[in-house]
Amino acid sequence: MSVIRICQMITELRPAGAERCVYELATRLDKSRFDVRVVALRSGSVADDLRAGGIRVDTLDVRGRCDVAKLVRLVSLLSGPRIDILHTHLFHADLVGKPAAAAAGVPHVVNTIHVAEARHRPWQFAWARLSSAYCRKMICVSQAVADFHRARTGLARDKYEVIPNGIATESFFPDADARIAARRELGLVGGDFAVAFAGRLDPQKGLAVLLEAARLLADQRDVHVLLAGQGPLEAFAREFIKRHCLSRVRLLGFVRPVQNLYNAADVLAMPSRWEGFGLSAAEAMSCGLAVVATKVAGLAEVVGDAGVLVPPDDPHALAKALIHLRDDEQLRKELASRGRARVASCYQIQANVVAHQRLYERIIESSGGSRRQR
Repeated sequence: MSVIRICQMITELRPAGAERCVYELATRLDKSRFDVRVVALRSGSVADDLRAGGIRVDTLDVRGRCDVAKLVRLVSLLSGPRIDILHTHLFHADLVGKPAAAAAGVPHVVNTIHVAEARHRPWQFAWARLSSAYCRKMICVSQAVADFHRARTGLARDKYEVIPNGIATESFFPDADARIAARRELGLVGGDFAVAFAGRLDPQKGLAVLLEAARLLADQRDVHVLLAGQGPLEAFAREFIKRHCLSRVRLLGFVRPVQNLYNAADVLAMPSRWEGFGLSAAEAMSCGLAVVATKVAGLAEVVGDAGVLVPPDDPHALAKALIHLRDDEQLRKELASRGRARVASCYQIQANVVAHQRLYERIIESSGGSRRQR
């Protein structure tokens, strides 16, 4: 079989979960079997990372809903050099990508669904049904996402394929030296109990719930909350911290490498209101960190018995779970051990890459090696 040309297409390339998954997949596909490029509707810092990894990146800088010139350019990008499979990520990339692929004569499209979104958006499921004839597979990052999506589209079970996200365990691991250095840099002393949060500062991630839990724990002078990330709720978070005099809650901005945060902390809090997978939880587990997460869709599936699960939108339950883990060091160690083993068993990045490679090759083989529409 000759080299298969893959175009990964995503809405934007800011440093968030789906974008990091695209980076890992694009840079790790077997270059002797796959020629990969990335197209994004909008740019971001992950574009630079991809280019540094030798991946061609085209960004369209789409500014509005009817940016016709950019859509014409997308068709041109997909028309040459030859693309065998367009792989779309996130709704807006899929909404634009499928019609553009049809216009460009791209023979095969697959779509990854990254989230089981609690907000009811019926038009997204209507689009999935309408465009399903031109989509060979809907890849879901967890079984929970597949069940959630299929229940709302009514599409056949064999239309879906579950390929869990993967963690580069060679990069995410417990590091005692990194812990010492990171805690020193953060001003944490021996008895301090550090709660980490890593994610976009927006309502989906439950930031307001974590801040309220921190307020409830304000009298626990050893508890520090470290918030890593950026997003639309940053100003709200700053005002909340100031209003309630939460001197031990810190906004760190975008932390890179995020492994330093995980190694500095004693527990990860992930109070998301909905998730498709929970990449931060899996990364933290791989670093040997106990996790407190909400019992929602893919996040609960990923954490399993390797963490403490609490109801969403419940700051009291979150605060109680954090204090329970602070006071039970043995439980923290047990959860950390289970988490490391769970990631090593279920969420290795190489397994994710191999599953995608097999799917791409299966699609080409099942079409008799057809690379272009007739």
